[in-house]
Amino acid sequence: MLSLKNAFHLFRIFADYKRRAEVVRTMPIRLWVESSSLCNLRCVMCPNKDMRREDLKLMNLDLFKKIVDEAKGTVNDMYLHHRGEPFTNPALFDMIAYARANVIKTRFHSNGTLMDEAKTEKLLQAGPDYVSFSIDGFEKSIYEKVRVGATFEKTVENILRLLERRQALKLKRPYVVIEKIRFLHHDIPENKEKVAELWNRFLAAGVNEVIEKDEYIWTEERGPEMKEPRTCSICTYPWYAMVICADGTVAPCSQDFWAKMNMGNVRTQSLQEIWNGEPYRDLRRRFKTDVNSLPLCHKCDRLYRKTVGGVPFQYMVTFLVDQLVGYNKLRQWVGSRERR
Repeated sequence: MLSLKNAFHLFRIFADYKRRAEVVRTMPIRLWVESSSLCNLRCVMCPNKDMRREDLKLMNLDLFKKIVDEAKGTVNDMYLHHRGEPFTNPALFDMIAYARANVIKTRFHSNGTLMDEAKTEKLLQAGPDYVSFSIDGFEKSIYEKVRVGATFEKTVENILRLLERRQALKLKRPYVVIEKIRFLHHDIPENKEKVAELWNRFLAAGVNEVIEKDEYIWTEERGPEMKEPRTCSICTYPWYAMVICADGTVAPCSQDFWAKMNMGNVRTQSLQEIWNGEPYRDLRRRFKTDVNSLPLCHKCDRLYRKTVGGVPFQYMVTFLVDQLVGYNKLRQWVGSRERR
């Protein structure tokens, strides 16, 4: 559950967002910290396979500790993934443990293919709060067509082993989620009987949630214009969250896959300097006055989704569940599935 201190930070962030403040009075309450931009797969829908070799990096543990030291006391939760596969970084387990020691919740998303027996034990010892895995199609032929380089049976085995060991050790962490993609832009068939069969198998094994979510749409400068009318012009990200790439580059949003909107670099600047530095202030100013001047943002599909009180509904609900409920039995009852 959210502490009173973090609840106060959340209230101030929301107040600054509603008045479109260029300077935010508190640090971000959520961080994406890219433990690795490397990936061992070449998934059909993911642009990671198109990244330049020089951009494929592992985050240094010392740099990670610097981020945690500057973020503790205000950041409530930290995503340890962005563009790559977290298990490619041997320091992942030390990162989780260090964040946990500084009272920061950790979570990450994985393809699950590298989580062998030894990594499973290290993961459970480190104690992340939330781990999610992608299983597309829920059957071998579809999964291996999408997740190029992966073996369906091995991935399922890895996840079931994690659940078995968590139960054997009587641990509450991590909260485990399986994500299944609804493909919108790729012709991926689906066998409903196979889906139901594996869905129930995962739940019976102890998975906390199985979530079906729409295919992710990465924002590109040269991407197509959205046809439907925009429902929201002011994104929430620049007021509450920050994305830090493996090389220390800061981007304002996880949609900016190529980190083209460079806000600074944590290797040479503090989080505070970056958060209310001129690039961030200019971004907030332009959201308020001229969102169309932002090549990436004005095409982002999140600004075209259903809103409540001027805030995109889908991510507002999941964010509030994360912050107010946390990762526990109550969350299972409330549900954290993607909403449109």
